[in-house]
Amino acid sequence: MTKIIRRKSLAEEIAATLHQQIQNGIYKLDQKLPIEPELMKMLGVGRSSLREALRILENSGIITVKHGVGSFVTSQTSQTTSLATQLMNASQTEVKEVRELLEIKIVEKAALNRTQTDITTITSFLKKRNQAADDSNFTAWVEADIHFHIAIAEASKNTVLSDLYKTFAEQQLKKSISSTIKEPAVMHRFTSLHNDLLESIINQQPESAKALIESMNKKI
Repeated sequence: MTKIIRRKSLAEEIAATLHQQIQNGIYKLDQKLPIEPELMKMLGVGRSSLREALRILENSGIITVKHGVGSFVTSQTSQTTSLATQLMNASQTEVKEVRELLEIKIVEKAALNRTQTDITTITSFLKKRNQAADDSNFTAWVEADIHFHIAIAEASKNTVLSDLYKTFAEQQLKKSISSTIKEPAVMHRFTSLHNDLLESIINQQPESAKALIESMNKKI
C-alpha cells in the first residue's frame, strides 16, 4: 500500500519555526514574543496564518496567549498533540460529534451572556450571509456563515469555548461546508433557523437556542 504523505500547512510550518527558535533559546521561558506585526515581518507571513500558528503553539502548551497583552513562552517542549493536528487526523464523524457538543453549550452561554455589541456583530454577519445567498455568492456565504457562528462563540464570554470553536472553524468548517453545500438554492436551506437562532439569543432564551442548533445539526 502506498503511504500518503501529508504536507504541512503554512500555519504548521510557522509554528514549527517559532518552536525551533524557542528550543534554540532565541525566546526564553516567560519571555514575551514580538508583537504580531513584527512576527509577520520577520517570518514573511500574513496575520491569519500567524494567529493560527500561535494557536497551535498555545494548544501544545508551548506558549500562553494573554489577550490584549501578548504571547509568552511557557515551555520548550510540546505537552500535547496540538488540537489543530488532531482535527486534521480525526474522522469527519468524530469532528462532527465534538462540534455539535460545542455548539450546544456555546449558543446556551451566548443567550445568557450576550451584549448589545455582540448582537450587532452577529446580526451583521447574518445579514451578509443571507445577502450572499440571495446573490448566489458561495464564497461570501461560507465566510459570513462561519463568522456568524464565531461571533456567537465570542458572545458566550467563555474564552476556552470560543478559542476551541475558532480552531474548529479554521481547520474543519470551511472544508466541511464546501464539501456538503453545492447548489446555490441550498444556501437558503437554514436561513429561517439562523434567523430564529439570533432571535433566541437576543431574547435570552437558552433552551430555544439549544433546540434550534440541535435541529440544524440533525439536518446536516
